Amino acid sequence: MPPSPPRPASLADTLRALSDEELVAVFQARPDLVTPLPPDLDQVAARAVTRSSVVRVLDRLDRRALTAVLALVLLTGRREPTSVASLDALMGTTGVQVRALLASLRSLALAYGPDSDLAVPPVLAEIFGPYPAGLGPPAAVALASAGPARLALAEKLADGAVIEGLLDEAGPEARQIAERMAVGPPVAELARADRELTVETARNPVEALLARGLLAAIDGRTVILPREVALHLRGGQISPAAELVPPPLEGTTRDPALISRTAAGTTLEVVRRVEALLDDWGAAPPAVLKAGGLGVRDLRRAASRIGAEETEAALLLECAYAAGLVGPTEDETWLPTPAYDAWLVQDPSRRWAVLAAAWFGSTRVAALAGSRDERDRLRSVLSPELDRKVAPELRQLVLDTLASATPGTGLTPETVLAAVRWRRPRRTNPFVEDLVRWTLAEAALLGVTGLSSLSAHGRALAAAGDVARALAPLLPEPVDHVLLQADLTAVAPGPLRPDLARSLAELADAESHGGATVYRFTPESVRRALDTGRSASDLHELLALHSTTPVPQPLTYLIDDVARRHGHLRVGTASCYLRCDDETLLSTLVADRRTAPLRLRRLAPTVLISQQPVKVVVDDLRALGYAPVPETPDGALLLSAPRSGRAPERRPRTGVTPPDPAVFVAAVRALRAGDRARSARPEGAVIGRMPRTASTEAVEVLKAAVAGGFSVWMGYVDQHGGASDRIVDPVRIDGGQLTAFDHAAGSPRTFALHRITGAAPVD
Repeated sequence: MPPSPPRPASLADTLRALSDEELVAVFQARPDLVTPLPPDLDQVAARAVTRSSVVRVLDRLDRRALTAVLALVLLTGRREPTSVASLDALMGTTGVQVRALLASLRSLALAYGPDSDLAVPPVLAEIFGPYPAGLGPPAAVALASAGPARLALAEKLADGAVIEGLLDEAGPEARQIAERMAVGPPVAELARADRELTVETARNPVEALLARGLLAAIDGRTVILPREVALHLRGGQISPAAELVPPPLEGTTRDPALISRTAAGTTLEVVRRVEALLDDWGAAPPAVLKAGGLGVRDLRRAASRIGAEETEAALLLECAYAAGLVGPTEDETWLPTPAYDAWLVQDPSRRWAVLAAAWFGSTRVAALAGSRDERDRLRSVLSPELDRKVAPELRQLVLDTLASATPGTGLTPETVLAAVRWRRPRRTNPFVEDLVRWTLAEAALLGVTGLSSLSAHGRALAAAGDVARALAPLLPEPVDHVLLQADLTAVAPGPLRPDLARSLAELADAESHGGATVYRFTPESVRRALDTGRSASDLHELLALHSTTPVPQPLTYLIDDVARRHGHLRVGTASCYLRCDDETLLSTLVADRRTAPLRLRRLAPTVLISQQPVKVVVDDLRALGYAPVPETPDGALLLSAPRSGRAPERRPRTGVTPPDPAVFVAAVRALRAGDRARSARPEGAVIGRMPRTASTEAVEVLKAAVAGGFSVWMGYVDQHGGASDRIVDPVRIDGGQLTAFDHAAGSPRTFALHRITGAAPVD
């Protein structure tokens, strides 16, 4: 009897044979193997073949690598050893390609052993189910209960010529049925499938296949196509060669510089809109819903404020939230945080980089806002229901796909989806496909992409580079001047400096945005600036300082006219009162029919009272063309400078941050030490069952180890009562403490002598 072939080394032995650098690479690819840190590499190997851990790594494989794993699973069930050559034949690739795939699978601990006898974790057969790659069992298994004649035929089915001859005999209709079943699944229903059939008694194509052993009966109602027949019909390969090649990334090609400039223009608008939204919230914070999030009306108001769709406003708010620029307060309102103030003083490129990085790494999915959950409840912006852990990984995958295309190539969503399906075949589902489309739309709205192609700063974002540095050259330099025109407008020829932009926003209304921003001065906008406490002379000085053209006379007259009337009429509370030194003006108010709802009544020649609240009186009179200003009980002007409340500081919301590489280096050191401790344990010793010895006897063993320099197997009880066995190298005994090198920890430690339950030399 010939000797059985040598079996591959175990996964634990394979891991031990790796260099420290190779082990670090394994742990970086599969961090769950060392979280929490096991005691030695045997435990790492045991964890690496668990279903949850293997599924996690399978979900990150592309179609080519997943096909290689499927091929290894199919080959492992044979009597012959699984070799590189057999894997190459089943996949239809070259030896070089197969070796590259194997190297990748080895680095993921999904394949181990020598090239002549490869092995995979046994749990893979369970994960892929009874029909991996849509293939049935080998003919010897499928025909095992069909009698000796069928078993003899099973051996012949290893020859493709035999299968082809039998298919020709069965006829073209039978071949078509076999070809459909070869695609998968390999089973079909058939009444009385287990009855005895011969070539002569077969009356239809299915019976013809059964009679020739090309189909096998599983039970009385089900037939299955043997694996050899399916592989023959597939051309001897597990899948078509075209499926092992990533789909082409083709599209309309444009100048990459044009794409980056187009996207850069969008980034300025994103920064401006976020600033406008959060400035509004600082002055008039919206309420936090009881279930968390932002109300529908508040979202509509925010969208109207920036002149955008609700979906875009939701995205910008989620980006600001993920960046830590806005948060809830104790009185259940949404307010900017102190981080927003620091964000405001940065240049536009850095401000956008903060928002883009927050979007890229966030688990928040803004596109879910407005949808219904499983209980038919509306999901709101900024609510916990928008968290999805898969979002950061999918955004990285989408941007990597865009970056893989030739620079300047615009890709359609269908092209990107095809690439994502190939790169993550196990993770693709309807939600993931929606998330891919949403990511592409959000990238365009934020300025990560332009003209359906990745911009220069988008590439920096995908590669974790310096995003602000890539964007800055594409943005115009901030300007500190405007062009005042006679039609009461001002043109900013570029992005304004933050301080000037905020001052001008108080004094004028922005009519259009883009490369140049147009502001219009109106009586209402001038009054708004005066309400903040500025005087007419302050406004004149501001315009003269920052205008490259002379201040037009109509604008000077407008400011002076509004300032002259501003505060001339004052409103207090009686319910409220109106006082004015100009008796004629008060008489006009009383006689004006439009003020009838205010129910004004003269209290004195210079004083009127009203039954309406102060705010109603002020708003109504301003709507009628008057310019009243409220005052405090002591007669001082009550100015309405914008409130700038702040929420508590909060950390940005991002996805899971990968551990620092130094953590994996330390883990390798600890695992090597654990292996040394395990190998040094005396033969026959049972972990956790170190024999107890008298305290004086244990101390004597430890003293001898200090003098002789040998290792000791020691039992120890920690302060929580947990018992453990350790292999240590004693260094000194002093003051009731043992100082020793702990092999499991890989570092020196101190142990209390009274907690040592026993000690024995390792040798």
